[in-house]
Amino acid sequence: MIIMKKAAAIGNTLFIYLIALLPAMLFTADRNRIFAFMWERLFFNNVYVLLGFILLDGIIVYILDMLFLLMARNGRWTSQELAKTNMMVKLIQIPAYLFLFAVGLLCCVMIFTIGISFALLLLDIFSIGMTGLFASAAFHALRKEQKISGKMQVFYSLASFLFCVDIVIAILGYRRSVSEGQIPQKR
Repeated sequence: MIIMKKAAAIGNTLFIYLIALLPAMLFTADRNRIFAFMWERLFFNNVYVLLGFILLDGIIVYILDMLFLLMARNGRWTSQELAKTNMMVKLIQIPAYLFLFAVGLLCCVMIFTIGISFALLLLDIFSIGMTGLFASAAFHALRKEQKISGKMQVFYSLASFLFCVDIVIAILGYRRSVSEGQIPQKR
């Protein structure tokens, strides 16, 4: 079952980097030998092939995340394991999101490339949806181990679907998972 957790974590992490590969390849394939080789041989000089590959990968990772969420709800991992993995995934993704944000801003400046900005935004939303599902497993485990309340679980889970806030929530979730105290029970 460790394989499932690693597969979901790696899948979530790699997906955003595949998205970052899209503009990098589009704008530098003529100057970079590796990108030129990949663009010609793997994607046949067609952006739709690369987009199709990214979306297929995204669908597979979504399915993995759903299976991971079900397994995590059955208590396969501790809240600390899940929260740490969630935090690591979110932190590792920061450079790719920063790159995509910069490219999106640059593409908004020129009217001919604003469609690229829109496409990147949609793919980013798709990606944060995946990592939000992944994070929900950690917050369910935290509630199950009585380290957060049910309301906090809902808040943390929903906040995991918001850009930038998700990173703060992932760190808070991890800090909560390593704390020894439990929330007091209402009587």
